[in-house]
Amino acid sequence: MISENEIYQAFSLYLNQENLELYDLNLLFSPNLQKVEVFIFSEEDVDIALTSRLNTQLQRILSEFNFEKGSYEMIVSSPGIERKLKTKRHYELSIGELVKVKLYKPINNEYLFEGVISKITGSFIVLQTENEDLQLEIENIKNAKIEFKQFKEKVKG
Repeated sequence: MISENEIYQAFSLYLNQENLELYDLNLLFSPNLQKVEVFIFSEEDVDIALTSRLNTQLQRILSEFNFEKGSYEMIVSSPGIERKLKTKRHYELSIGELVKVKLYKPINNEYLFEGVISKITGSFIVLQTENEDLQLEIENIKNAKIEFKQFKEKVKG
């Protein structure tokens, strides 16, 4: 059986040759559903032509691992505006962005923080909140995602 890491490495190698970055990979397998979700990061716009071409190329890579085309659903996309942050690299790509962070262990009895990532130092992010700069250990972050308030304010208004 092929591992998720082997697929991740193969996709990452191919995407690097295309000057793209594998942002995240989700492999969902159950008796009735098989889905491969590939999220790519690029400094350039990610459009439908690019995702369609990548869909075809990544399916070719999966066929080398004996995945039969048509036996799974392939989704290729950008990670989106309000993308989840899971790795140190995700935080590096999000410097200057407004994020909402939930912690495993509280700081001053607080689990939830919102602020702008100002820098990454070792295994810590520095989050500028309204009141202070917080140094948060990445391993203490339960979940984090980019907040895009401009869109939410337009929808409410």
